[in-house]
Amino acid sequence: MKKVITITLVLGLILALTACGGNASNTTEDPVEALSTKTGVLIEASMHVVSIQAPDGSTYTFGVDDNTTIEGSEVLGNTMSVSYKGDYYSGVIAVSISTITEAPQTSASGGKGSTDAPDAPQPSNPPAAQEKLWYITGTVQDVSMNQLQLLYEDGNTYTVLKDDNTKTDSGIVVGCVARVFHKGTIKNGMVATEIQFISGPTESGGGTSSTADGGVMYLTGTVTDVSMNSLQLLYEDGKTYTIIKDDNTKTDEGIVVGSTVRVYHVGVLADQMIATEIRLVS
Repeated sequence: MKKVITITLVLGLILALTACGGNASNTTEDPVEALSTKTGVLIEASMHVVSIQAPDGSTYTFGVDDNTTIEGSEVLGNTMSVSYKGDYYSGVIAVSISTITEAPQTSASGGKGSTDAPDAPQPSNPPAAQEKLWYITGTVQDVSMNQLQLLYEDGNTYTVLKDDNTKTDSGIVVGCVARVFHKGTIKNGMVATEIQFISGPTESGGGTSSTADGGVMYLTGTVTDVSMNSLQLLYEDGKTYTIIKDDNTKTDEGIVVGSTVRVYHVGVLADQMIATEIRLVS
């Protein structure tokens, strides 16, 4: 009788262990979601969004977050490959973004490129040898203390951010041509390391304008008298203004009586205003 009881208990224990083992074997991890890929030409790039245009003309837009892996450069015109999880929908988060081919850059004398290209323009304070800078040249559409809008020749307008380390030439106003140096890729939200003044707004004769925040203004006219510390500027309305130069005034060489110049200044237009910059106008 005792043997029968013992055998029954052993069989019960075996069945219980088998049942537990069976439950454990049914526990499986969720399968890894497969990646899909879209390829096309980069037509938009910002801190949180990229858009590409496929060869068939379709446009695909992806979100970018801290987990997105980016390889290569996000320069508009580059051919990019974008991977994502699941089905595509506008704004799906990109898992990875990589450059397949880079678009040809404008020549060094032109609009954009890398500072390590032959004869490329250089910032006034070059970075360390191992650091690569990019540049883009365009027309300033809007400007404030912390950013500017730069219109490039291909019709794209870029938002350029300025921080405490950004070196900015005087005379950067709406309508002027400026060159922006920056690290990383050319895209909306890039932080400028330096902004260089290239040329003033295109005008015939004289003119006045100001930045979007009303800070720097300019006046264009003909020099009727010039000395070390001042000049007389005849404006198109027939009025002559006395322009004061101090130690901080940046002045082009070759300014003589009869020259057409553009005078940049802070504050309202007035006689004996102090110039921040005086440039020859061709």
